[in-house]
Order: sequence, then structure tokens, then C-alpha cells
Amino acid sequence: MPDIKPLTEAEFDRLEVLLTAPNFDEKAMPLDAMQGLLCAILSGPQVIPADVWLPFVLGGTPRYESDAQADEVEGLLLRLHDSLEEELRSEDGLSLIVYPTEEGGDEFDYTTWCLGYLEGVDLSDPHWTECGEEEEVSELLLPFLGLSGAFDEDPDLRAEVGFAPGEEEKFIAHWRENLVDCVIDAHDYWAEERLKPDTFKREAPKVGRNDPCPCGSGRKYKQCHGADA
Repeated sequence: MPDIKPLTEAEFDRLEVLLTAPNFDEKAMPLDAMQGLLCAILSGPQVIPADVWLPFVLGGTPRYESDAQADEVEGLLLRLHDSLEEELRSEDGLSLIVYPTEEGGDEFDYTTWCLGYLEGVDLSDPHWTECGEEEEVSELLLPFLGLSGAFDEDPDLRAEVGFAPGEEEKFIAHWRENLVDCVIDAHDYWAEERLKPDTFKREAPKVGRNDPCPCGSGRKYKQCHGADA
């Protein structure tokens, strides 16, 4: 992939203005959640095409005001996607888009970013937990669940994690400080998994070349649908 020029601050501002235009009906994702979602789909077990994630981040099929608006919005979003892909692969880390919880405050809102990330995880089909070792994948997702507020909404999940007294607050603080590392860890995990044969779990037993073809033709698999395998 050729070098992709990251969006400038002015282009981020322009994208934000475009996505809050009346024709989007306030359904487009905010930039922080959008970056979280894109990082997840770029890190996961399979490629998610633009025709899947674009309508999702735009809140459905958009009613563009003009072809020019469509070209500008989608051009900026595709560049954001491609530049994030380069950032995740580089050794320079990731520049997070997070906003203060209060104007001028020192606390930052990681909840919205992580909710976007988890929505990106859910776009994967099959799901992450079906494509890797469940325990390892659960550990990778734990920081994003913790920072998204999932433990407050689901006491059973908190109980399942089994924090010791006073431990949860320490983990939350650690994940906030190291969110970029958590994102990179997930990206690197799936990059390695994609290099392994038979990464995805099979829903049916593997068919041998001399076995009857599952299509029911009565011919051997190697002489039927397995001829090109």
C-alpha cells in the first residue's frame, strides 16, 4: 500500500462539519467512536469491506445533498481508514481521538471510543470469539469492555471477571493510560492468527479428498467440488 497522507486537523474539522449536516439526521458516529470502530475492523480476523462499515458509521445509507458531498465525505473516511491501517502497522503508535469529559478539563472520555471499538468487533462475521482462542480473545477485549462502562451495566460480567476488592479501579486506570497498547496488542494478535492455517473454526468436519462430496452427487470430493482445491 502506498503511503497515505493522514487527515490534517483542518480536514478532521471539515469531516466533523460534514457529518453533522442536516441530511445525516444526527445519526453519523462521532469521530472518537468512529476511530474506535475503524481500529477494531482493521485489527480483526478478516477484512471488512467499505460497503459494510461506511453505512454503519454514517448511520445508515446516507441521503447526500449532492455528488460532491458524497465524494468529499467518503473520500475523507476512506483516507482515515487507510491512514489508521498504516498507523497500526507502524512502530510509531496511534494518535487517539478522545475528547475531555468537560470543556477544559483534564479527564478524557474513553467510553465513547471503546463503545465504537466494540461495535467494530461486532461487525466481524464470524465473531472474534469464534476465530481465535476464546480465553485469549476475551483477555484482549477486557480493557475495551472495562472502559466502555460494560461492568456498570452488567453486574454479571463484573462478577465473571472476578476483580479482587479495589482491583477494578486500578485496572481501569491502567487501561486508560495504556489504551493504545491494548489496541496494538489486539491488532498484532490477529495479524499473527491470520498467518496460521485453519485460523477459523469449522462448522462442519473437514472433507477428505476421497470422501463422498457433501453436495450429494455420489462422486468423490476430489472429482467434484474438491477438484479445484
